[in-house]
Amino acid sequence: MIATTLCVFLLAASPQAPPQTRLDKLARLAALEDRRSAGGGDLDRFLHDPDKGVRRRAALAAGRIADPSALPALVDLMNDSDPELRQMAAFGLGLLGDKQAAPRLVASLKDGDAVVRARSAEALGRLGDARFAGDVARMVLETMPKGASVVTVRGDDAGNPNDPWLEMRLGLFALARLKDARAAESVLLAAGRPRFDWWAATWVAMRLESPLLRPVLDAATQSDDKVSRAYAARGLGALKDPASLDTLTALTHDPDPTVVVNALRAVATIGDPRGAAIVAATLASTDLTIKREALTAIAALPADRTLRSKVVPYVGHDQAFIRAAALAALAKIDRDEFALVLSGLDPDPEWFVRAALATSLGERGDEQSVGILFGLLKDPDARVLPSVLEAMRKARGNDAAETLRGYLDHPDLAVRASAIDNLGQLKLPGQTATLAGAWRKGLGDRDIDARAAAVAGLAEIKDEASRAALAEAASSDPSRVVRVQAIAALTGQGSVAPAPGPEAVDRPSLDYREAMAPYDPPPGATIYTPRAILYTRRGKIEIHLNILEAPRTVQSFIDLARRGFYDGLTFHRVVPGFVIQGGDPRGDGTGGPGYMLRCEIGERPYGRGSVGMALSGKDTGGSQFFITHAPTPHLDGGYTLFGWVASGMEVVDQVQPGDVIDKVEIWDGK
Repeated sequence: MIATTLCVFLLAASPQAPPQTRLDKLARLAALEDRRSAGGGDLDRFLHDPDKGVRRRAALAAGRIADPSALPALVDLMNDSDPELRQMAAFGLGLLGDKQAAPRLVASLKDGDAVVRARSAEALGRLGDARFAGDVARMVLETMPKGASVVTVRGDDAGNPNDPWLEMRLGLFALARLKDARAAESVLLAAGRPRFDWWAATWVAMRLESPLLRPVLDAATQSDDKVSRAYAARGLGALKDPASLDTLTALTHDPDPTVVVNALRAVATIGDPRGAAIVAATLASTDLTIKREALTAIAALPADRTLRSKVVPYVGHDQAFIRAAALAALAKIDRDEFALVLSGLDPDPEWFVRAALATSLGERGDEQSVGILFGLLKDPDARVLPSVLEAMRKARGNDAAETLRGYLDHPDLAVRASAIDNLGQLKLPGQTATLAGAWRKGLGDRDIDARAAAVAGLAEIKDEASRAALAEAASSDPSRVVRVQAIAALTGQGSVAPAPGPEAVDRPSLDYREAMAPYDPPPGATIYTPRAILYTRRGKIEIHLNILEAPRTVQSFIDLARRGFYDGLTFHRVVPGFVIQGGDPRGDGTGGPGYMLRCEIGERPYGRGSVGMALSGKDTGGSQFFITHAPTPHLDGGYTLFGWVASGMEVVDQVQPGDVIDKVEIWDGK
């Protein structure tokens, strides 16, 4: 069973003003986090509070709020005598992202506490300044067991912030974030031979995509650790070297399905025509996930008409996600057969198969495909239309502009957002007024999708009129998320932009004192971890909820679950070896509860079975959540981790696209 953090739910009186007790101060910090505000000096005062517990929680809040004024106090906390405070200060500096903190973090790579060294390396990775990659590399080398020719690690818990391999692991991950292949080579290889047999080292080599690290990937394909083999396959694909095909062919026969899936993706990424035969051989697998991945790879590879007879039978498969993949494959390998098959098919009963058809037609781009796309614009399910609009843009280019403009007033928000997004991508002269008008029309929307798409389009135009429209959005959009987006666009173009400012909280209210009570429990308080049990036709998934680090997200999840919000929703996104994702009332990845949650980034890393909040940008969480199949370090520090699977990972591994969440039950100790 995955280790859990014991937590407390306590009801308390409303916060007092001005703060007096520890709980008052912690509640004020929680409120400041929610508003993304430094509170007129309150945050700085808490960073200097005599109570070390308040200072530690303030360091986390400072990183989450990301107010530049917190930098001096966080740097000063790196000198505190308490290692837990130094750890959190380093973590906060990483979230803050100010490169002025780099010299102090480099000095802390030699701290007497291993976790402080680990968090300092992690923070340097987040700062992204490759000048310090050598310092991180030296820290990792000093951490390695002395005298070991190869460091073999098995059974480490990537989801546990107290795992004994934390220092070495976070140091390695920092090298991946710093994107310095030479520094990584100095750590991962000795005289051209790998120093590690460990998934974490393979992950770094995979992420850096450098031929210098190929020996790490080659060795990992022979590891007895399936996670290493899967990451090795992905890494070889990223190198795009046809010489890897023999190795990848062997991995398509691996006993672990996730390794096979990653090998198929790698073959598709390399794009060599010989890959078609390699991929086609796996269509005989009884594993539907492997079948789908093989069909997807066929659609990505150069067309091979000899595969027609193998692909056509899957167009009528009983599983919709197989039909969708087969249509894409057939569209690629044989245009004539694709048209013939379509002429004999009734519209598919599943909307996402029709959406997949639209995507395939957009890739073909011929006159016949465009004709079918015009027909699909009349589809009764609005969820199909975003794919049709994108396909229109790809197939018709600038000629699609008039069609796209016709959907700027569509009643469905996702359709409007798609029309705006695709118009922006065309980058046509004179589009500024259209996009600015779309942004203004979206001011009445509860969701930000249409306005965010308009701002993204304006950011691509780069003229005086677009900058004026961006300045208007930066100063007056009701959502801080959109204001930050507009400010980033202006700053990137060298324009002076205002600070985004705080924002009122637009979601179910949170009792901040109750949320912070686990940090200051009274004697004799009942201690427990809230749990959610997801029921599916494949079995139960029990999730322990991270009320300590993510109280807002947990409270929202519990509230939605108790209202039956999740009952009957699907896992609309399934990426083998990565995540399953559900909780969207629309089922297409664009829906939510009608409000957004602030990100609550914490120290717990994403290991296998972590439960995170899906986002479309910082602070855009809602109801969609995901569960990880494997360690996913690139999610650390970017997505709220609000739970972990305590039992039922075998169920998570079996979930297929479209599987239904029958119901969610909550146990919170009451």
